[in-house]
Amino acid sequence: MPTHLNPFIRLVVQATVLFTPLASIAQETDRQAIWPTSIAVQTEAGEQIPNGAYGVVQIQTPRVASLLQLRGVMGRGIATIRSDDSQDCQSLQLRFVAGDFGGDGVSTQVTQPIRLILQSTRVSKALARGEDVVSDMYAISSQMNDTDADIIIESGLSESHGFVLNPGASIVADVFGSTTSRLSCSEM
Repeated sequence: MPTHLNPFIRLVVQATVLFTPLASIAQETDRQAIWPTSIAVQTEAGEQIPNGAYGVVQIQTPRVASLLQLRGVMGRGIATIRSDDSQDCQSLQLRFVAGDFGGDGVSTQVTQPIRLILQSTRVSKALARGEDVVSDMYAISSQMNDTDADIIIESGLSESHGFVLNPGASIVADVFGSTTSRLSCSEM
């Protein structure tokens, strides 16, 4: 090989090694900045995922039961999560159970809807994989501007509640896995 090409080849190789990782990092950063959290989106069904969030959980008609000091909440709901691979959303059914020591007698009744905002990819990906989300394993807050929270309680619960989000509509989903549906999402 001629010696006058060696410095040129070395320069090309150095430039390739230097700029290839930067280009892939820039593309990754652009994709993350545009999708999934830089904009608020709305599904075709009208569910809104706010700016900065990866998804929401809605329990429309939870039931609360009290037994002296103990209070439990249970219900079925829907998790709506932004997809990583495209600009659409996933929807999955889930079961919800919560409890605390806020009971004041013996009673059972339907209570106000529960809405949780999923602020981290760790939570949204766990639900999308069909894994249980236990509140003790994540940072929970009821402050809407808490950037350190994995899950924000928008309504229906207090921070004193411990809860579990269990993907699937029945016990059969625990064995065979929960199913997700794709929804089209659009910018708000």
